[in-house]
Order: sequence, then C-alpha cells, then structure tokens
Amino acid sequence: MEIGRRLAIKGHDVHVFTMQYDRNLPKEEQIYGITVHRYAYSGNYVSPDGFRSFAGIMKYSVMSFLRLLSSNYDLYYANQWPMLHSICVKHVATPLIQEWCEVWTNHARVTLMQRLLKSACQYHVAVSEFTRQRLSNILNINPSKVVVIPNGVDFAKFSSSRTKIWGRIVYAGRIVPHKRVKLLVNAFREVKKKIPTAELHIIGSGPGIQSIRDSASTINDCYVHGFLPEDQMIDLLKSAWLFVLPSEREGSGLVVLEAMAAGVPFVTINHPDNATKELCQFKCGLMAEPQETSIATTITQLFSNEELWTELKVNALDFAKKYDWDVIAKHAEDFFGEVVKNTGK
Repeated sequence: MEIGRRLAIKGHDVHVFTMQYDRNLPKEEQIYGITVHRYAYSGNYVSPDGFRSFAGIMKYSVMSFLRLLSSNYDLYYANQWPMLHSICVKHVATPLIQEWCEVWTNHARVTLMQRLLKSACQYHVAVSEFTRQRLSNILNINPSKVVVIPNGVDFAKFSSSRTKIWGRIVYAGRIVPHKRVKLLVNAFREVKKKIPTAELHIIGSGPGIQSIRDSASTINDCYVHGFLPEDQMIDLLKSAWLFVLPSEREGSGLVVLEAMAAGVPFVTINHPDNATKELCQFKCGLMAEPQETSIATTITQLFSNEELWTELKVNALDFAKKYDWDVIAKHAEDFFGEVVKNTGK
C-alpha cells in the first residue's frame, strides 16, 4: 500500500486484485489512488487456527487467472501468499515479478510449492538480504536474479521526542505459534522478579490470544490489548523503552523497523529462520537465545545499562531513517521501469 500510493501520486496506474473476505466490502473502490478489485468471496478463508482453506486458495487462484486473462498491464507484481495464484496466472501475467517475504524449510508441501513458484516468474524480489540469501541457499535461485526491495517505515509518523517510560516493554504482531509470544510472557514473569516496575504490553490478535491472556492474568503489569487502531499502537510504541520480538520465523521484521523509527531498541531471538537477528549487526538491538531465561537476562541487563540503551537507540534511529517509504518507493519505481524497458512494453 505504501509503495502503491506513492506510485499513484506520481501518475502510475496501480491496481490490486485481492480476495473479497467480507461481503460488506465493495467489489471495486479507490484507496489512496489505487484501484482495488475484490472477488472470489471466501467467508472462512482463514480458519480459527490461522490456516488458509485450500478451497479458498483454489477459488482465488482460478478467478485471478480469469480476471487477468484479457488484461494488458505493463507489469504484474505478485505477493508470495498463497503461492498457487502466481502459478495459475503465470501465462497471462507477463512480466510477472514474484515477491518473497520468507523461505520455508519445515513444511514439505510448502517447500514443493516454493520450488514451483520460483520457475513461474521472470523476476524475483526479496524483502531483505536475509531472504535473498535463503532464496539462493535453499531454492538455488541465482542471487544476481533477485532484487531486494525492503519493507520501509513512515519515519515522520513514528519519530517522536516523547519521553520513554523506563522498563516499558512492547510486543506488536500476530498471536500465532511461530511468534512465540508465550515465551515472552514467561520471560517477563522472570523479569518482574528483578524489575518490579517493568511493564509488558502485547498488541495484536490471532488464534492464540486467549491462551496468552490466561498466562498474562497471573502476572502484574502484563497487559494484553488485542488489536489496537494504528494511532493507539504508535502512541504506545513511542512511549516504550524496549521492543521484544521472540519470533522464530521472520522474513524482514517490519514491526521492529517501526520500533526503531520510534527510537526503541529491540531484543529478538537467535533462530535460523529469523531475519530480524541480522539487524543486531548494526547495533540497533540485542539477540537472546530462544529460552525464557536468556530473554529475561538480556532484558534485565539492558535495564541497568543506560549507556548501552542510548547507543542502541541512536543507532536504531539512524538505521530507520534510511528505510523511509519515500526512499523504498523510488527504488521500486526504478526497478519496475527497468522491467518494463526490458520487456519492450
């Protein structure tokens, strides 16, 4: 959306073809100058446990093929999920650019789909250098054939001189198993024993939220907010002292970038599928092992080291400035122009 609306402002004709998951949403409308097409209604596309329905995927993929059959756009840019849609439209959507948010290794069916997907598209985009390397190492895609267009951040929206509440910890994201939110809650239980004034604020929704609420209910100052409107989420983030992302699988870690833009250092975990840990090399945050004791120790040690916290904060702000959406959108526009030029459209 952030790239699309900036391209629309520059006069490009931008269309989004997506599933109509709610019958109350119009089948077509303009949002920020982007024409949104909704179809293939599937009321139960995402099950209560967070998985997509195969019937919904098939319906959307086949109808996408029919929708694009007579289209004549200069280029087509495909989101990674649910993957089958890219494979279905490859012969009617040319040139097709495939975006890769992450590369899976722990699910045989997804691994097979990824291998089919890599041959369906003429161009590949990775959301991070971490994901680009995984495309090379796991799917054998030549790194020179992959362009990195990273996630960005609206720096002006998140930046603030607001005073941080020392000891206020925030998590924002989905409440699903691979995010390991319960690991954070258990770690916070240990943190409270050493830092009585510490707070934990959990923002987000998902199939695991009730379990998280049950665990948090026995810990003082552990707040599970559920979904919050963007302005409330940003306001809470600006007041935070630390952001913690215990996720074991991230393609880039967009929410960490938003925290950095708010001047908030982060703690993440050392897991081979977690791209966020790569940001630690820029001294914007700290990495803990995926155990509650390691996370708790990392948090408590940072709490008593204001000099290190200040260094991480300054580095985080400097890093985030380089990823403002205006910069990213210009990078995307230049790449799209090269694709169109190469195809002679």
